[in-house]
Amino acid sequence: MSEPLFSIVLPTYNRAHMLPGALATVVGQTFGDYEVLIVDDGSVDETPEMIKEWTKDPRFKYTRVPKNIGNMACRNMALEMAAGTWITNIDSDDFWTLDRLQKFADFFKARPKAGFVFSDGWLHRYDRLIGTAFPPGMKIEEGKVPGHYAVGEEFLPYLTTNLAIPRALYKKYGHYRSDMIILDNELYARMLADGVEVGVIYERLAIRRIHEGQVTHKWLEEYPEGMAALVAGGTPPDILEAEKRKIVREIASYLVKNLQPEKAREFMLKELGDEAKSMPVYRATMVPSPLLSLAKEARKAWLIARHSRALASAEERSVYALIDPLIDAENARLRAKKAA
Repeated sequence: MSEPLFSIVLPTYNRAHMLPGALATVVGQTFGDYEVLIVDDGSVDETPEMIKEWTKDPRFKYTRVPKNIGNMACRNMALEMAAGTWITNIDSDDFWTLDRLQKFADFFKARPKAGFVFSDGWLHRYDRLIGTAFPPGMKIEEGKVPGHYAVGEEFLPYLTTNLAIPRALYKKYGHYRSDMIILDNELYARMLADGVEVGVIYERLAIRRIHEGQVTHKWLEEYPEGMAALVAGGTPPDILEAEKRKIVREIASYLVKNLQPEKAREFMLKELGDEAKSMPVYRATMVPSPLLSLAKEARKAWLIARHSRALASAEERSVYALIDPLIDAENARLRAKKAA
């Protein structure tokens, strides 16, 4: 058997109710030259039993580790097994549009020098498509860029679930740091710093779901990993300090929005000292928690109204038609589990 064009890496942990939806959007791809490497990080739910149906397709390969070893270690295991020319990812709680792989394959032919390729994608929350990964009208720098561009969303707003990199580059630069539990960008920063070229697909080819329980909600743990990525990317000292401030402000903002103003204030003072007190987000930490809670609920209500399904574009309606039955099936599995 010849090597597939794509090796699709899919780590998972206790998401037996969500995983079939992600896999369904892989099976439904219009481009079929791929393998799927599912690494189960010691799930204690129904994942091992559920996955048997999917592995009837020989392109789907399932490996289960006996106990939890972490997301990055699971990705590294998949990389060791991969046979594809390109490594790409889908998270177990996300979806792809059905032309995702075909669009990437077409891009590779048109831009063979690109080695860090990603596309736009939809953001899904509150049963709505609430935005896109790329800010509207953003022009993203392609080709060779500084390593620190891999950190944060200011320069390269990529989604892990919509990123592809040649397997040869993983062999050259090594794998993910297994001591990192959240971020994968330390490896990417090293790649970009060494001249790996960025390629951008402006079409929205994935749906990233935002929900409770995601590992990316561990904002304070994310901070040292982000700083390590900046250092790995060879960031000059002056830019490193500026990027540090941005990361601190961003994490503090997340904490405030999620009703943890005291943690945000403590974090800012620890990392920035008195400089933090001049920042608007620091002043927001002084707002009483009941008012922050009201603001959070008001923002949720605004997002739901702003992104009403009645106002959906034709493209958004096609995405809903794809994912709504998958989410309905997911909810049915959860109800059945609770009733058992």
